Amino acid sequence: MANHPPTENGDIPSEHLQKWAALWRRQDPSSVVYVDAATLVDGLGQDADARRQLIQEALAEAGAPQADRAAIDRIEAEPTRFGGPCSRFIVVTDGEPVVDEILAGPMTSAEIVSYSNVPNLLPLLVDKSNNALYLIVEAGRDGGEIQAFRARHNSSLRQADVQGRTDSLNKVQAGGWSHSRYQHHSEEIWKQNQNQLADAVDSLVRELRPRLLVLAGDVRAVQLLAEELAPASREIASTVPTHVRAAGSSRDALNEHVAAKLDELRAKDEAAAIDRLSAGDFENGAVGVGAVLHALQQGQVETMLIDQNAIGDRTLFALAAEPWVASAPEEALGVSVLESVPATLALARAALVADSRLMFVDADRLPQRAGVAAVLRWPTGPAVPGGSRPIA
Repeated sequence: MANHPPTENGDIPSEHLQKWAALWRRQDPSSVVYVDAATLVDGLGQDADARRQLIQEALAEAGAPQADRAAIDRIEAEPTRFGGPCSRFIVVTDGEPVVDEILAGPMTSAEIVSYSNVPNLLPLLVDKSNNALYLIVEAGRDGGEIQAFRARHNSSLRQADVQGRTDSLNKVQAGGWSHSRYQHHSEEIWKQNQNQLADAVDSLVRELRPRLLVLAGDVRAVQLLAEELAPASREIASTVPTHVRAAGSSRDALNEHVAAKLDELRAKDEAAAIDRLSAGDFENGAVGVGAVLHALQQGQVETMLIDQNAIGDRTLFALAAEPWVASAPEEALGVSVLESVPATLALARAALVADSRLMFVDADRLPQRAGVAAVLRWPTGPAVPGGSRPIA
């Protein structure tokens, strides 16, 4: 089967994709724990030691070796140091932790305690796929502050302070020629400071490639900053129309603006992919488990859109090598069958290891409300009247 160049996978960092794909290509079993991190901490009516013991017993029942169980217990005993609700996702292979992630926000699925040849990484994929990188710039007359965030995290990934000149920034109130001269001098310093801030912003945009750039702060400073930004930065920039740096001001407007823009990005990405399922006179999409499975086996899937809760309890066979997934052992083409797993897991694994993009969406947005659909790397023939190919 032909190899395809890696497909940009939305908001998931490439280093994560490579690590998870390598983990899914392995044939060694792994222990997986995905639990609410709050249950691992002593609290009102809650015994963390007893909770961890229950997890140990469940792992043992699943067949996890002692080395895996001991490593997981050590990790669970460590504090998350994370404010707000979060979950902990751990993968251990041969006693060695290979994944230890704190996932912000409520859990996206039921907890997992398992030992399997095909570790269930879906909670990680869901978390990272809706985790766009964005920058917030708060500009003032004397420079500004730049912070980089991920959508599902409250703490900044990167922070930079740009301190410009402050002399003559307080414009004099005297009239006449002196007043005009000082006003002009202050304005020039102000512009220089915003030019310096813009250079720092442009540098981070080139390095981090954020999806969104939010400009906030002093209204005039933001205006000057926007004028100095490079085209690549202006293209993703959005301005908060309030002075969030003023004394006593609330940050609610900034937070609401960011949330709304991130929602717009997600909706735009989904709409673009769904529109491509059937465009023009040729069939560009596959709809339903059977059609998507066939496309994955042919290495044909560019983007797979899936609702992890809509496929139901159907299972598929995870394979040790290409074509990675089959609906029956006789479809394995001589490749070893690892085990039967939930269809959502089998399809997501096959897509990721084949460098296909993954998008988690609501089934209501997919044609025929199917639980899964795929945009194909090449069209397969005349489009079916009324939309995409029937569910197989």
